Amino acid sequence: MKNKVAIIILTFNSEKYIKRTIKAAKKISKEIIILDSFSTDRTIEVVKNLKCKVYKRKFLNYSDQRNYAIKMCNKSYQWQLHIDSDEVLSEQLVKNINDVLKKDIKNKSYIIKRHVYFMNRKLLFGATSNWHLRLFPSKSTICENKKYDQHFVSNLVSEKINGSLLDINNKNLTDWITIHNKWSTLSSLEKYNKSSKLTKAKLFGNNIERTRFIKNIFFILPIGLKSFSLFFVKYFILLGFLDGRAGFIYIFLNTLWFHTLIDAKKFELTLNKNNK
Repeated sequence: MKNKVAIIILTFNSEKYIKRTIKAAKKISKEIIILDSFSTDRTIEVVKNLKCKVYKRKFLNYSDQRNYAIKMCNKSYQWQLHIDSDEVLSEQLVKNINDVLKKDIKNKSYIIKRHVYFMNRKLLFGATSNWHLRLFPSKSTICENKKYDQHFVSNLVSEKINGSLLDINNKNLTDWITIHNKWSTLSSLEKYNKSSKLTKAKLFGNNIERTRFIKNIFFILPIGLKSFSLFFVKYFILLGFLDGRAGFIYIFLNTLWFHTLIDAKKFELTLNKNNK
C-alpha cells in the first residue's frame, strides 16, 4: 500500500535554514525526501539527524531534478508536496494542507501563495508574492522543461489553498546577486518552446497562468523599456513603495537590474553569433 504523502525538498549547502523548513514540514508528514546535489557543508548531517530520507544526485537543472524526484515518488506515495530548502510552511497552510489530505480528493492539484522575505522584511506589495503549484496527487504533474522560471504543470484542475509558503531569504546581497546573475544567463539562453507540457499563458486562467500572460506582454518590449515598465508598474502602480527601502531595493534588482541583464546577455549572444 502506498504511503499518504511525501514532502520533497531539494538541497545544496542548505545547513543554515533546512532545519526550520523540515520542522514545519513534519507537521504534515514524517516522510521527508531530501534530494541533495552533493552539498559540501553540514546539510546531510542535519537532515539525517532529523530522520529524513536522503538521496544524492548531480544537479543539471531545476526541472530535471524536480522531475527525477516526482518520478521517484510516484509509485510509493499517493500525494507529493514540493518545497524549497528555504521555504517554511505557515501554521495556517499546514492546517489547510492537512484538511485537503484528509479529504483525499484525487481530481485536483493545489496552488499555494509564496511570500518573499528580503532584508529581514516580509514584502507585502509590488506583486512580490506569487502563486505556485506545489501539492498534487502522484502521477498527475510534472515540472515544465524551462531553464528559468519553471512551474509545475498538472493534468488536473488547480485550486487554491489558503495560507502562506514563507520564502525566508537568508542570503546576503552578494549571494543574492550571484545566484540571480546565474539565472539571468539561463534565461538569456532560453529558446522558444511550443511543448504542450508548459504552463499556459491565459488572461482568465488561474493565478499562475494569468501572471505568465501578463509577463509575456512585458517581455515583447525592447531592451530598457521592458525593465523600466516592470519597475514602474510594481513600484508605483502595485504600491511596492509601501515596503520601504527593502521593497525598493528588491523591486529595483528584480526589474531594472535583472531584466536589463537578461536582455544585455541576449544581445551579446546575438553579436557573437553575427561576428562568427
